Amino acid sequence: MSGLTDHTGALTRWLGLGGLLALVATAALLKDPPAPATEAPAKPPTTPQVALPPAPPFPDAGVGRVTRVIPPFPGAVMVPMGRLVTNGSPMEMLYFETDHPPGEVLEFYARAFRMRGRHVVTQDDGAGGGSVNYYDERLGALVAVTTIRVGGATTRTLVFPSLVEAREGIHLQGTAPASLPQPPGAVTVLRVDEGNDGLGAGSTTLTQVAHGTPQMLAEFYRAQLPARGYTPSDRRLARGVEVLDFERPGERLSLTLAPLDKDGPPESLITFVLERAPLPQESNR
Repeated sequence: MSGLTDHTGALTRWLGLGGLLALVATAALLKDPPAPATEAPAKPPTTPQVALPPAPPFPDAGVGRVTRVIPPFPGAVMVPMGRLVTNGSPMEMLYFETDHPPGEVLEFYARAFRMRGRHVVTQDDGAGGGSVNYYDERLGALVAVTTIRVGGATTRTLVFPSLVEAREGIHLQGTAPASLPQPPGAVTVLRVDEGNDGLGAGSTTLTQVAHGTPQMLAEFYRAQLPARGYTPSDRRLARGVEVLDFERPGERLSLTLAPLDKDGPPESLITFVLERAPLPQESNR
């Protein structure tokens, strides 16, 4: 299983690398919340109020090693996302935006990595974005830079440099699993398959962009996934972001559907987190 803990104390949720990228991208892409309505005069409480405990502190936004192995992009301001955990492995991530197209960003980093003698793997998402990555044997970590091109009349590139501590066995791909239904216009941004033993063994995370609002796509998946053996187990909505959970024997599937703030027809950012769960064992009689 893959893990990302919400440090507000309100929710603990497990996500993989693709899920983490989607959440970071969602934070950057969601429209600003509407202005708060004029508050009515507060009424005196009818029951005693219980003081809530203070929220736990946010984690140190550490970017120690990731800034040493991934050079800054010219003119960009790197935003640290902190030290996290993905697929059971420690991770550091940065984020920045640029007007340069994804191809230029990826070529910049591919050239920088090759100049250091690294064997670089490049992957195209088919929509102008993609990733470059290599495995650093000395650090025991996967070093990756992922790009997403967004926008209508005015386009921009979202860039996510990251470093994931993991034994060789974590794999990046640019295609969706054949077992998942594909909505119209779906483009795969990133897929991560965990090939190691342990907490994240067998998990797959997938980030896609597809046509339609989160609500439209939610209905698509609620109609398509039961035909593939999945049973809906939960559904939540917050600020226009849909979260759907499904289960079938031996698997758990979570989808996060977030709107993209762009010109033109509506599009959404989709995150799949597919976990292989052990089947329940019958007790001996």
